[in-house]
Amino acid sequence: MSGDITNGQNRQSRRSRPAAKPAKPKDGREKITLLISKETNVKLSTLAALKGVDRSTLADSILTEALRGVVISLRGALADGAGGGGEALAEGGEASSAA
Repeated sequence: MSGDITNGQNRQSRRSRPAAKPAKPKDGREKITLLISKETNVKLSTLAALKGVDRSTLADSILTEALRGVVISLRGALADGAGGGGEALAEGGEASSAA
């Protein structure tokens, strides 16, 4: 009988597990990738440790402060709420193809 087990007759088939979905942050943040110099990486890690926060939180606060004066102004179809896939709302509320 032990020969049957070693020959693979009683083996269970291997099933691959589906890839785990990445957890979405609950606070509205988005995951991005940045390439930074080694020196900046060391400075970011050191300052984060000194402040007692993680690197992502520190980088977010630095970027938020640096971008404080930037204003995004939408004009035309995007400002009117249209612009999803090249469609504009025609008179009467019907979607028409913008050509």
